[in-house]
Amino acid sequence: MKKIYYYLIGIVLMLISFIVDKQIFLFFTSYRIEFLNTVAIFINKITGYILFSIIFLIFLLTKQYKKLTPLIISFILYYGLTSLIKITVARPRPFVDFDRSLVINENSYRSFPSGHASAVSTLIPFFNFNKIIHYIWIFIVILVSLSRVYLGVHYLSDVIAGVLLGNFIGDLGMVLVRKKEKSHHRKV
Repeated sequence: MKKIYYYLIGIVLMLISFIVDKQIFLFFTSYRIEFLNTVAIFINKITGYILFSIIFLIFLLTKQYKKLTPLIISFILYYGLTSLIKITVARPRPFVDFDRSLVINENSYRSFPSGHASAVSTLIPFFNFNKIIHYIWIFIVILVSLSRVYLGVHYLSDVIAGVLLGNFIGDLGMVLVRKKEKSHHRKV
């Protein structure tokens, strides 16, 4: 029940952010500094395969073997659902209307939801076995999400939607595996 409140608060924040998206985008892109550019580009580059490899290692080292199957299912769901929503909504990225002199190149013109924010948020439910790692991961999610707005490739509402979607997908992956395990135990 507590999770439902978090999702509702997130949806309200996303709806509010639609109103101020352009102003927030302009604020972030107007006050860029070299150090933050370097940090944001670094975050952008490691968010992909390197980061996911580290995650698999963490699960193996902490002996969270039961979470590997739901993790793989969640990544498949993440990729499919995020891509489907991006194609369906087809929201242009902020730089299309504003600043074309980006710090990074982005191939896709689809902005909503943020795939980076969705990907890293998918992992939030998987770190509930350790509060320290869980909160460190939430901090990483915030950094990745804000870096996307800072780089000018997403609006704030895009990253909020990505965080909500990713967290939901992580929860869904865990639930699907639990249901399959329960039905398997009933048959045996």
